[in-house]
Amino acid sequence: MENKIEKRIDLLNGQGQIVNPGYATKMLYNYNKENIKAHPFALKEWDFYQIYCGDYILKLTIGNISYIANFSAELFNVTTRESYSFSRIKPLPLKSIVLPNDPEQPSLIRVAGKDYTISFEVRETHRYLKLTARDDKIGVINIDIELNNDITNEKMVIATPFTKKAQFYLNCKENFFGGKGIIQFGQRRVELDQNSTAVLDWGRGVWPFSQEWFWGNGSAIIEGGHFGFNIGWGFGDLKNASENMFFWNGKAYKLGRLRSVIDTTDYMKPWKFCDEEGNFQFVMTPIYDQVTDTKVAFIQMYCHQLFGHYDGFVILPDGKKIIVKNMLAFCEHAKNRW
Repeated sequence: MENKIEKRIDLLNGQGQIVNPGYATKMLYNYNKENIKAHPFALKEWDFYQIYCGDYILKLTIGNISYIANFSAELFNVTTRESYSFSRIKPLPLKSIVLPNDPEQPSLIRVAGKDYTISFEVRETHRYLKLTARDDKIGVINIDIELNNDITNEKMVIATPFTKKAQFYLNCKENFFGGKGIIQFGQRRVELDQNSTAVLDWGRGVWPFSQEWFWGNGSAIIEGGHFGFNIGWGFGDLKNASENMFFWNGKAYKLGRLRSVIDTTDYMKPWKFCDEEGNFQFVMTPIYDQVTDTKVAFIQMYCHQLFGHYDGFVILPDGKKIIVKNMLAFCEHAKNRW
């Protein structure tokens, strides 16, 4: 059921359909967007980074969904609930904001307005995330981050179809370990260190206006190496591949379907996850539910993003068990219209 892509291929055929739906551990899909067969307003693209620094979480987004673009930064503390946010939108950007066609290749996205400049730059050994802005309530905002970027690092890449033939989703999620830099929102200043971790969520596609999904991701530097995971379900036709993987010291290990126990009437109860073969078994004990409920005209974004402590283990193909304790990570449940 898990179709692994092992050589570089075009993503879309001449009818705008995915040539070969499946997954890969590096970007082997050529995002040939000239073959998209959809209304110009249907294309959605974004680069999103989530960075862990102690109890602080930073989110950075450059997103273009054709009829509106969003540039945002959010910093919050999962223990104290202290939070800061900055956001700017640009109506009808269409093709004026060009995002890269490959998450691995060197690139630069830079957007500026009257009171802000935001940029994401990818180089061979590092990723640079920057924001300078001034907010009437917060004051000066300055983010200047350098993430370690190992080009050999394996990741989760998936090409997902939908019921309508010309709809598709190309997604890459990569975990990063270590970095340096500063995050400043007014008087609050946070510094990254070599124990900081991050995830990139890189998405390109055309899909239904209404969507629902679960997505979880986490990473930690633990005794013996670098551990990370990505899990997800509910979004698109996943019969060719799932988003479920774990990572150990730069290598990706595919998981099949995931069994989960989640009480959506009480998100603060423990969340339980186990793959079909028993190689990935975790319990997340939530400590913070970050709820998003945003409505702008016909757009609605509703999400419970639960941050909590993950306890459990993974088993490598050679039988070695990696035990993970008290790892801060998240899983979210989203119901959106955009």
